[in-house]
Amino acid sequence: MTTSPHPSSVASRSSAWNGTVVRSRFFDALSLLLPAGEQFLIDTLEAWRSSVEPQPEGELGSEIDRFIREELAHRRAHTRYNAALVDAAPLTQPIVERAGRITAELDGFSVPMKLALVVAFEQLTSVLAKEIEGHPFLLVDEGTRAARLWRWHAREELGHCHVAARVAYRAGLGRGLLTLALLLATGYLGTDLLRYTCSLCRCDIRAGASRRTMLVDTLRFASGALPSLMRMARHWFALLLSPAQGAH
Repeated sequence: MTTSPHPSSVASRSSAWNGTVVRSRFFDALSLLLPAGEQFLIDTLEAWRSSVEPQPEGELGSEIDRFIREELAHRRAHTRYNAALVDAAPLTQPIVERAGRITAELDGFSVPMKLALVVAFEQLTSVLAKEIEGHPFLLVDEGTRAARLWRWHAREELGHCHVAARVAYRAGLGRGLLTLALLLATGYLGTDLLRYTCSLCRCDIRAGASRRTMLVDTLRFASGALPSLMRMARHWFALLLSPAQGAH
């Protein structure tokens, strides 16, 4: 396991650490969602492991242990990232607090559905991680600590994204449940990511950023991201057609 870059210097950077403000806020919004989301993954996997007999051992047991260690590291790193974000832009504090409660409604689902959602969220994260690693548009590599943090996170997600699918296979989750979970997770993640990106941009405007500049930045980012969206959509449809991908 690699060591995470320390994101404590987020407060010392401008809001446009990733080339433009809107592109930067997209990743900042994603970071707001991650600590609670990663804790959901960890809690769900640990609850499943403690409930099954025999306990997963051998390669699968080791992979689950590694998955949990790495997700804990991600949660800690993004908690620090979010704290530094608030230090740099105090108006974002209410947004960070709301984002920390986003997974509360998932607790009411059954264990199989929560396990299927873990698979779905991991698959969605891997789609984004592939885009980050393979193409330069979403994450501009300017050598910032924030950019290094995201690249480290993307590499680790690609390295362990298959673990949840293997657990789902061991748990006997059906194709229908996995497909439903992928659709639900896509709705949750897409809606929240858009909402929090817009909220952060509104905070920038309230803090003095030019509305015209933000609008132009948004249009350029949206148009420039179309190839990335098309590639990610192809990966998403492949997952939809084979929701247990990676289980073996």
